[in-house]
Parts: sequence; C-alpha cells; structure tokens
Amino acid sequence: MSEKPSHQILFRLNLAQRTLMKWIDREMQEKIGGSATQIAALFYLMENDGCLLVDLSRELMQNKSAITTLVERMEKNCLLKKVPSPIDKRASQLFLTAKGRDLGMNALPFVTAYDQVLANGFNQEELAIVTRFLDMVISRFEVLPENYFKNRAIRNAQAERPDKQG
Repeated sequence: MSEKPSHQILFRLNLAQRTLMKWIDREMQEKIGGSATQIAALFYLMENDGCLLVDLSRELMQNKSAITTLVERMEKNCLLKKVPSPIDKRASQLFLTAKGRDLGMNALPFVTAYDQVLANGFNQEELAIVTRFLDMVISRFEVLPENYFKNRAIRNAQAERPDKQG
C-alpha cells in the first residue's frame, strides 16, 4: 500500500508568502518609495486615523519592537505623526500626514493590480476556495503573541485542576 504524496502545504504557504512579500516590497520601494509593511500601516490609518499604536501593532501582527521601529521610520519620513493620547499619556495616537495619505492613495492601484496578478489563471470558484482556505488558516492559527503564553498557562492550570473546571 503506497502512501499519499505530501502536499507540503506549510512549506509551500511559507515559501509563497516570503516570495510574494519580497517581490511586493521591491515593487513598492521602486514604484512609490514605501515598503509593503508601511503601505499596510498607511491603509489601516486611512481607515483608522488617530488609532493607538497598540491597535496598529495588533492589525499588522507586529511586536512592540517592530512596530516602534516602523512608526519611527514612518514619522521620520513624514508619513505620520505620533502624539501622546489625551486619555492615557503612556499611549500614543497615530495620525496620517498629507504625505502619508498621498502615498497610501498612490499605492491603491498597485495593490489592486497585484491582486489581479495573483488571481490570474483562476476562475471564481477556485478563488473562493483559495480565499476560504486562507481565511481558515488565519482564524485557526491567529494568536496574538502577548496572549499566547498567558492563555497557554491558563489552559495548563485548568488541566492540572479538574475540580476547578467549569
């Protein structure tokens, strides 16, 4: 009895993501002067201007160090302005500058074109399956890094104390 061939989904998904992001980063830098992560941040801010730094961090799934570096670079390039929150001085709000909004708007047609390149060669039914698969991966495995160990510790504690489980 022969084994079914492995589809190597994890390997292929990882390789596809890395290949795609490397290509998009290069394209975005050459065409409009911003990285893919900066463009993603600009798109989020275009819809959520004045959001907290932590909100952007969650949206982009970036840790504190990475998001701080990203925001500092974007602020240095005059794409956004970081100001202390009037409600909580420990928190920062992020506001798009005119230059940041323009860069985000300039990126929109490129992102639309990249989407079309990715979809090329697939019919609507196939694209629906790909979309469903990707949505499933996101929902099944999305765990915010700061909650992972806390949630794991809670589950482990509950498993060790069956009398306290509800």
